[in-house]
Amino acid sequence: MKKKTLALALALLMLLSMLAGCTQPQNEGPSKDPAPQNSTSGGGDSEEEITLHYWTHVETPWNVSNDKMVEAFQKEYPNIKIEVEAYPYDEFEQKVQTSLLSKSGGADIYELWGGWAYEFAPTGVFSPVPDDLLQDLLDDCYDPVLGAFEHEGKYYGVPMEFNAEYGGMLVNKPYFEEHNLAYPTTWDEMIDLATEHSVSKNGIFSMRGFDFISFDSVPYTWLAMILSSGGSYLDGDTFNFDTPIAKETLQKLVDYVKVNKVTSIDGLAGSDLENHHWLFLGETLMAPRGMWTVPVGEEEYDLTYDKEFSYVSIPFYGSEKRWAAETGWGLAVNANSDYTDAAWKFISFFMRPENLRQANIDRGQIPPRKSVAHDPAFVEAVPYAQPILDVLDGASWIGPINTDVLKEAICNMFADIVQNDTPIDDAIAKLNQDIQ
Repeated sequence: MKKKTLALALALLMLLSMLAGCTQPQNEGPSKDPAPQNSTSGGGDSEEEITLHYWTHVETPWNVSNDKMVEAFQKEYPNIKIEVEAYPYDEFEQKVQTSLLSKSGGADIYELWGGWAYEFAPTGVFSPVPDDLLQDLLDDCYDPVLGAFEHEGKYYGVPMEFNAEYGGMLVNKPYFEEHNLAYPTTWDEMIDLATEHSVSKNGIFSMRGFDFISFDSVPYTWLAMILSSGGSYLDGDTFNFDTPIAKETLQKLVDYVKVNKVTSIDGLAGSDLENHHWLFLGETLMAPRGMWTVPVGEEEYDLTYDKEFSYVSIPFYGSEKRWAAETGWGLAVNANSDYTDAAWKFISFFMRPENLRQANIDRGQIPPRKSVAHDPAFVEAVPYAQPILDVLDGASWIGPINTDVLKEAICNMFADIVQNDTPIDDAIAKLNQDIQ
């Protein structure tokens, strides 16, 4: 009886094995079990085909760069498919933060602003950076590019760029040449030049001499004025703008608008155009801005760099070449992804020096790695990066805050002073209160 039972069992097992073999796709090896939910084992090492969702925002140079990066990655890892989903910026920001708040759904890989990382890293929504990649970056990156990704000794994202909104400015090259003007080498020269060549009637400008009005440019111009004068706005981890230097420099910026009339605050009052747009339209002489705007001028306005516009060093207000930089765009992995290992494979691929160099060339950005930023191949390909490369060592991390919150508070304060004649002391007191 036992022998018959065993024989029947063996026969049934063989039959099941044969049936299973008949359903196996031809020319394929054994199928692999998918990675279990919330597992980090889905690394893409097997032949299993997996798909990673990568969220980004609509920006032509970025989107072209991402397509090139994904194509190169998938040649090396053909079983890992990357689906890039690009959204208009406002929709992208809302979509990303909604998914991070809910800790459900969302992307496998996020392009993430550093300020968002600072707020969300403590919630456990991100996968920590693998040790080998982290050590490589800690050994080679500038401090500002990592600051917002750190929480309690761990890092939850990696930098795609050195976000520099100071150090260089766009200039209207044809105007300078037509009027036989030299680019300014001191702050006073710059303001005198801007004052002389600004043209407006009843508050409507046909030429803005020095347009420092944008969500980024107002805060970073002010912070650089404070720091280059030997001042500070941080007391440990606490922001404090109630200092003589902060008040003096803020008053200067207000006077540039109200007295010198070198620009208007349209950029803070609902205009769809920012300072770099006005320069590309030929209606601004000088505009402090990150060098990422150079490809925008070339690709979105069809302008020729160093012919219809150029990018040069901006003078410092004080005697020290010190300025603030935030942790800009980076990449983070959703801790709830089924395939965190595979996601980190893509990010590690992105962060290889040769790939990172090309991405920053394509996007008009400063590389976050020191070895790449000063790579002769990068400098040759992006000569307009030189003004910022020359002052990178003077940059310090902006500080522990979601920088969107900080910049909005500063811009609101500045608009209030200009529009409502709010006293500087009162405005500074409210700024400190809002930030805390």
